[in-house]
Order: sequence, then C-alpha cells, then structure tokens
Amino acid sequence: MRLQKVGLVILMGLLLTACVTTRPVDAPGVGKTETDTEKGVRYLLGRGVEQSNEQAFYYFSQAADDDDPVAQNEVAYLYATGKGTAQNNIKALKYYVKAANHGLASAQYNVGFFYLHGIGVPADATTARSWFEKAAARHFEPAEVALANMPVGATQ
Repeated sequence: MRLQKVGLVILMGLLLTACVTTRPVDAPGVGKTETDTEKGVRYLLGRGVEQSNEQAFYYFSQAADDDDPVAQNEVAYLYATGKGTAQNNIKALKYYVKAANHGLASAQYNVGFFYLHGIGVPADATTARSWFEKAAARHFEPAEVALANMPVGATQ
C-alpha cells in the first residue's frame, strides 16, 4: 500500500510539473512555425530583432515567391522606397499587381496610384480609375478619396 502511495505522489508530481512548464495550447507560436512573412514583418519593424530592411526584403521575397499577397505588397513597397534593396518602380509595380490580383485592397490602390502618376508605366487615368474602383469596393478609404478627386471623364 505504501508503495502505491509513493507511486501516486511521483505521478502527481510529474503531472503538475508538466502543467507548469508547458504553454497553453492557444499561446502565440505554439505548434506553429513562423512564416517568412511574419519574419519579414519582425525585421521591417524591429520586433524582437534588430531592425533590418535587408533582412525584411529577404524574408518577404521568399514569401512573395510562394504567392503570399501580403509579402508581395511588402516587396513592392520596399522596391518603391528603395529600402533593403535598390529602388525600382517597375519591379514595385510588378509586385503590387501580383498582390492586387489576389484582391488586396491596398495593393489595388497602389497600382492605381502608379498608373495615375505614371510611375513605372505611362500615365493612364482610365486604368488608374479601374484599380481605384476595385480597392474602393473593398472600402479602402484612400481609394475612395482618390476616386472622389478624379474628374469624371479623366483620361490620359
């Protein structure tokens, strides 16, 4: 009988130790590998790592190649601003279009902005309006403002 009690005490101790040292199932990061997009965000913003636009560009590029629209949008931003890579408006537009074709409203707006102002492409108000309308349909406020400020028959 005494041996059973000792065994029970040891078993309870192990069980309690396991409960204390493990994180809850719904804790962030548990059972989940950090994605390249998440790594890119951490490096872009310096969250838990030293801020590095170059590292952010590297991780976002990896995820963009895997067809992640958020990463494609971030790669476009980095190309447009020249952060972490050489500034290149043609490549920026290419990645904004990829993200926009996934339905990402901010990318749709940016494609419209590039066409409206002739950044990396010849200016084309009709194409710009089309992209702004797509973004506005998703209630993206900058696109709604851009549409309100465009003359009705604006073409270039």
